[in-house]
Amino acid sequence: MKKTFSAVLAAAMSITALTSAPSLYTSEKAEAAGSKSGIVIFGDSIGAGGLRSGSVAHNFGEICGDYLGCKVSNYAVSGYDAADLVQSVENLTDTQKKAVADSEVVVISIGGNDIMHSLSRSLLDYAARKESQKFLNEGYTKADIPEKPSLTDLMNMLNIKDEGGLMDYMNNGGYNEKLEVTNEIGAAFSSIYNEGGTFDEQTIPNLKKAVADIKAIVPDTRILVTNIYQPLQLQPSYVEKTYGKQSNYATFISILRGRCETTMNEFDTRLSAVDGIEVVDVKSQFTSQEKEPSTSAPGNASYFVDIQTGSLKTGDVHPNQKGHIAYAAAILEKIGRLHTDNGLLSQTFNGLSDKDSYPAIALETYKKVAGEAKPAVVLGDVNDDGKVNAVDASKVLAEYAKTSSGSGKGDFTDAQRTAADVDGNGKVDSVDASKILAYYAYTSTEKGAPKSITEFLKTL
Repeated sequence: MKKTFSAVLAAAMSITALTSAPSLYTSEKAEAAGSKSGIVIFGDSIGAGGLRSGSVAHNFGEICGDYLGCKVSNYAVSGYDAADLVQSVENLTDTQKKAVADSEVVVISIGGNDIMHSLSRSLLDYAARKESQKFLNEGYTKADIPEKPSLTDLMNMLNIKDEGGLMDYMNNGGYNEKLEVTNEIGAAFSSIYNEGGTFDEQTIPNLKKAVADIKAIVPDTRILVTNIYQPLQLQPSYVEKTYGKQSNYATFISILRGRCETTMNEFDTRLSAVDGIEVVDVKSQFTSQEKEPSTSAPGNASYFVDIQTGSLKTGDVHPNQKGHIAYAAAILEKIGRLHTDNGLLSQTFNGLSDKDSYPAIALETYKKVAGEAKPAVVLGDVNDDGKVNAVDASKVLAEYAKTSSGSGKGDFTDAQRTAADVDGNGKVDSVDASKILAYYAYTSTEKGAPKSITEFLKTL
């Protein structure tokens, strides 16, 4: 048997010598290396993958990079607003500038902190003005309100439901008290985008400046900017269970949600008018409804953010892992180079314990991007007949002869090329054919032969 094996292997190697020809692979790879590739991410905690505590396992940048098979340079920082974005781009290191210059796509996630700073400041200023009430928690005064308060600052400082707080004021008062709180909350939201508000005065001009600075580094890159989803889409069953069906707290949340909806829509309007960018609509993915959300059907953002945790104070408005899958799918759909995915996107989705509840519109986008799962490729089985034999070796040789000719074009599909490249060096050539032939000779005559060609190659 050993003589037979040696003879077959020698014959296979002879074929290699006789059919050798200059390969186009090296020059093709060198050409590809010179072209632009890669993704650069700028922005806030969403881009960075941050949560209220810790980070998601796989942020959207990582998922997109795996899907596209490219490098990802992530310069997003938790807490950044649009002014920070400008500084981030202006202060890039030489290494970072090269990453931007080599990028095919730049993704920006920004604006949420701008809105939160403005909203929190307005609400806390209102609370501080009501000196006769206890709308600020004990120990806090107007002097303690930061210039750019965060959501955490708002939740720590604003007395929503304790004695003397907003809810107590509404519960113990009448129509006028409820109307006053409603009007003040509305005014706080309106101040974000009215004349002199953060959309006109800060956020959009800063975004335009950052886009111009990026274009100065790499004029032909695509700049994708994600819009802002609406996080306060709490399910009615959760609100009723947590706060009571007709409670003023439920009314307060409903007011907040409605005002948030208006604010996010206004941000969309301003964002769509910015030149040089493509808007990625993650808001509609999170809402996952065809019609405008209503009180009875507020949308599905609570699936993508862990906000239904017992109270607004403990909830997280950042995208969870499911949210980052939705972000990645929306971004990849916008980029447009779709293919069937067996990588991180589908693996992360399939690892979800509640994927059967994935909201409908977002699920449609995911399925469009991920495609149908491909069967596993068996190394060496080029014709996919469940066998690794001389027929496969012959097909590899025929493919090699075509790719080594002047045209350099073969007939193999991506799956066939993967199956044929048994030595894993990125080429399909006569060496692969000889190794397939050697494996076939070995498994045809030896008892207890290795189960796979990978195991066999380790014995050579």
